[in-house]
Amino acid sequence: MSQSLLFKNSSHRKIKLVLEPWSEEYPLNDGVTVKIQSDKQTTSSIEVEFDGEDIIVYGWSDEMSVWIDGAKIEPTFE
Repeated sequence: MSQSLLFKNSSHRKIKLVLEPWSEEYPLNDGVTVKIQSDKQTTSSIEVEFDGEDIIVYGWSDEMSVWIDGAKIEPTFE
């Protein structure tokens, strides 16, 4: 099944979005909304971890789409 995840940085500070296992990093200012969509049918879940400073998203598909405040970004997934 395809999956999507939506979250907003409401921490009143800049945090970092990290896409694993590719180690792609994106700064997220306060108020920024992120959407992550798995474009591929998969039985694996999108997993999320917050370590107090960073949002770490574990996606197991190289066919994920990422939007930051409605703008699609192009992770390299390498």
